[in-house]
Amino acid sequence: MSKKVRTLLRVSSRQQLRDNDIPVQRAEAEQYISSRPDWKFDKEYMEKAVSAYKNGVEDREVLQKIMADAQRHEFDVLLTYMSDRIGRQEEYSFYVAALNKLGIEVWTIKDGQLKTDEHIDKLLNYIRFWQNEGESKKTGMRVRDHQIELVKSGKFVGGKAPFGYRLIPSGMISNHGRALKKLEIVEKDAEVVRKIYFLAIHRGMGYGKIANALNEEGIPPILTNQWKPSTIASILKNPIYMGYYALNRRVNHGSFTRLDRKDWIYSKEQIPELVIIQKQDWEKAQEIREARKAKLHSHTSGQQPQPSYGNPSAFPFRTSGRLALTGLAYCGYCGSKLKNGSYYHHRPNQSGEEHPAFTGRYLCPEKCPARSCYSQNYLESAVFQAAGQILEQLQDIDISEDLRQIYMQKQKKLRQEADMLQKKKQLLQLDISSLEEKIPEAIRGDYCFSAEKLSSLLSEKEQALSALQEQEQLLRAELRQAETEQIIKASKEAKAPDWKKEFLSADTAVKQMLLFHLIEKITVKDNDIIINLKI
Repeated sequence: MSKKVRTLLRVSSRQQLRDNDIPVQRAEAEQYISSRPDWKFDKEYMEKAVSAYKNGVEDREVLQKIMADAQRHEFDVLLTYMSDRIGRQEEYSFYVAALNKLGIEVWTIKDGQLKTDEHIDKLLNYIRFWQNEGESKKTGMRVRDHQIELVKSGKFVGGKAPFGYRLIPSGMISNHGRALKKLEIVEKDAEVVRKIYFLAIHRGMGYGKIANALNEEGIPPILTNQWKPSTIASILKNPIYMGYYALNRRVNHGSFTRLDRKDWIYSKEQIPELVIIQKQDWEKAQEIREARKAKLHSHTSGQQPQPSYGNPSAFPFRTSGRLALTGLAYCGYCGSKLKNGSYYHHRPNQSGEEHPAFTGRYLCPEKCPARSCYSQNYLESAVFQAAGQILEQLQDIDISEDLRQIYMQKQKKLRQEADMLQKKKQLLQLDISSLEEKIPEAIRGDYCFSAEKLSSLLSEKEQALSALQEQEQLLRAELRQAETEQIIKASKEAKAPDWKKEFLSADTAVKQMLLFHLIEKITVKDNDIIINLKI
């Protein structure tokens, strides 16, 4: 009587699949079964991209299905390529023992039958799966070391493209024969990324408010139907936007824990073609985020804030209120931080209808008898005037070198795009030459494509080449124009903008962010305002 044989095929990653299949293991299993006359193939179990090291028996649906079928005595033999296809942890030796108890023979093409009849068999199985686990750890360490070297050298290690980028062929082939890819900026998405950083740095918005702002503007979100705070957070924390790859940003101990950025592994040099956000702006976003996190922790724990980077008092905790000096102004009598004492009341308009009117006030929480209340207009007008005088002094700063760097960066990007087009042209020209060489064979009928099909392919390649040539001409013209205009523009824009005018015309959130950069502390008494500057 023949035995019913079922096979288990498994690979641990998508890259190991061939057209979403596992043909090599299947072919080996078919050949092995055909060599045993008392075996008859019954059914196949398959696991695509499932790790037998990271997942236990209870986490793998296929193994649970095999066990359930074994309990119903639906088959006699389970065959797989090697023992590591079943598992890469010691616990899998107990899984094999459980199948054996149900009368199921467990065989591997490379290791033979996995028996558990004798004590020595159980021990050998345990050692075998223990060795599988050790090999997985070694493989993981080798992969990790390889990824670290790739990141340090500025290479893409794989995965999905972050928002703002897309994956394109890099022109390189891996040791396994796979075409490697690299990141390229998608300009329309990059504009959204710049907007997110602008709102975080210059308007002091948190994750939730930025998400709401993008949703209100109708900016298309990533994958889901709306922007979420978690998505904004991941964008604001990712160093790829300043042109650096990074590893070791989080660890998995049952759940993912984000590591401090001082523990991250960065690429050694900045990758200019990936820069969406300038490095100083990315760092500023981190300082704001970490300072607020430290301040929030101090509020909930009662401890003094000790952030990893930056000063928690260097940025406002929130910028949603109508008072610009909240967090900066202190009572000169008791030293307490002034709080918001604003209120709304109703006033009649010309037609007699009542409407709400806002009265802004700063209050001392200790209600100092000398003076405990200061009107918004009185305090803010004085501070704004002082800030305007400080900003006026910035007018004479020469920013021509900064402008030159900006123009040089733009020209560098245009040259890189032109070089990429040149490489694409060369590849197309090689394709065209190869196809033209096959024309005689196609005419004789000795080529895999007919003459008509070959002619169609040539036409497509030539049209693509013509389009690239036109695109290259436009790009070269844009580069020449950028080089010509650099000196003219730099000379016209060598002076800093009118920062005082920019400040006075800005809204409260922008004013608040700028004041926290300029001012350390504002101490207020009756008619005495002392401003301690950071600069």
